[in-house]
Amino acid sequence: MIADTVELLSGRWWAFLLRGLVALALAVFAFAAPGSLANVLVYVVAAYFIISGLFALVSGVSSTGVGSWWLLILLGLGQGALGIIMLTRPNAGPLALAYLVAIWAFSTGLMEISGAIALRDYIKNEFWWVLLGIVTLGLGIYIIFRPELGVLALVFSIGIYAAIAGISLIAFSFRLKGAGDEVRKAVSTAQSAGASSR
Repeated sequence: MIADTVELLSGRWWAFLLRGLVALALAVFAFAAPGSLANVLVYVVAAYFIISGLFALVSGVSSTGVGSWWLLILLGLGQGALGIIMLTRPNAGPLALAYLVAIWAFSTGLMEISGAIALRDYIKNEFWWVLLGIVTLGLGIYIIFRPELGVLALVFSIGIYAAIAGISLIAFSFRLKGAGDEVRKAVSTAQSAGASSR
């Protein structure tokens, strides 16, 4: 079951790479033009939630019956709903924005950590995925305890998160790329050993 999940994920290693590159671009933009990002922060974060939610939803639907596929669907629906709420209520204020980002970061961080732990026997150096989960979870906890953050401080917080997340996602994507081959070799070796013992 988990081997099937790893093989499925390894076929989509490029999606993790693409997410990492987008995150790095967001980090560069956040530090290079924080004022500009502050003005459009609601729309940028909403777009990120919707796109990320669609990725999770498609991954969950395409891997129905493999591992915890329903969690991906749930995460995708949740992220998409948050994005739509933010787009339809852009003037909700920085406090509402902070709580929406915190909810997303907390739920996503927990899922990333649990996913890395579940796949640790199949993917070498799953540390990068664990790091991404810890950083995402940490961002959520930080915002929950500091909800009075101004918009500019929130922009820099998101910029720091995006930089670390981008590096982690890119490193993890290359680890994931070869994981499918290793799973296939392990399954083949197990089948050969089973056949020879008969």
